[in-house]
Amino acid sequence: MKMKKAISAVLAGVLALSALPISAMSASAAEGAYALGDVDMDGVITGHDAAMVSRYLHVDNTLLSADQLALADVNGDGVVDQADADWIHENETIHIGCIKNSPNGIDSTTVYYQMFYQVMTAVGIHVQIVDGTDLDTNSLDNHEISKVAYNLMDVNGDGVLNLTDCLDAMVYCGYKGAGYLRDDNYAKTGRYDIESSCIVAFCQAQD
Repeated sequence: MKMKKAISAVLAGVLALSALPISAMSASAAEGAYALGDVDMDGVITGHDAAMVSRYLHVDNTLLSADQLALADVNGDGVVDQADADWIHENETIHIGCIKNSPNGIDSTTVYYQMFYQVMTAVGIHVQIVDGTDLDTNSLDNHEISKVAYNLMDVNGDGVLNLTDCLDAMVYCGYKGAGYLRDDNYAKTGRYDIESSCIVAFCQAQD
């Protein structure tokens, strides 16, 4: 009799779990494995996490998975909004575009390594993205790069390092070199992703 009750209890538990939405279970797993605010799940809260939330809010509301949305809702109010993006930006430990050879943020070195990665992949060299927080992009010589360094070079926060990121970084560097920008100007509109159209609009408004 006791055995039947035990089996019934186990089956009831299994049925209860199967009734939960998959997203609810995976969100709990994500929150347990990563710190709130680590939206890209690379183990560090950086400018890339803030950039991803900005891009989700202003450009692509399908960008974040259920797991990522759970991690982005840092204040726990059930909604991912500007307050969450602001908190992540204020608590980031590494700014967007920062790599070992470019510690002060986006500059020509960032663009160089973005282009280096693009050239390698364009000629068919597979670059392995490895776990870890190593920001030394010289590792590209060995056909690998850490997930954190890869993410930091994805300056527009769309989750993919491509030629658009190179263009956005070049526009940023150009206007900064011309004296229109400081390191914190990209956030003036409440956005933490680097997008060339926003940079141009912001700088034109300064004239």
